[in-house]
Amino acid sequence: MINIKMTLCEYQNYVSKATGKNQEIDWEKVIDLLCKDGDWTTEGAEILVHLVRYYGSFVLRNAFALAIAAKIEDGRSGL
Repeated sequence: MINIKMTLCEYQNYVSKATGKNQEIDWEKVIDLLCKDGDWTTEGAEILVHLVRYYGSFVLRNAFALAIAAKIEDGRSGL
């Protein structure tokens, strides 16, 4: 089974760094951190942030489980 604890910690760190005093997340900063520290391409980071903001954890958790069950690691988009 896939363990996402390290990835979750990494992304929690990015969100923490991108959260201002007003508790709002600067999503552009998250994208920058994903590219700089997470080795994402700009396009990939933008798509990831879009998916998170548009669908949220409920849909993405289920998509993650279905992708694992179907043994699909990299989808058709080539990201």
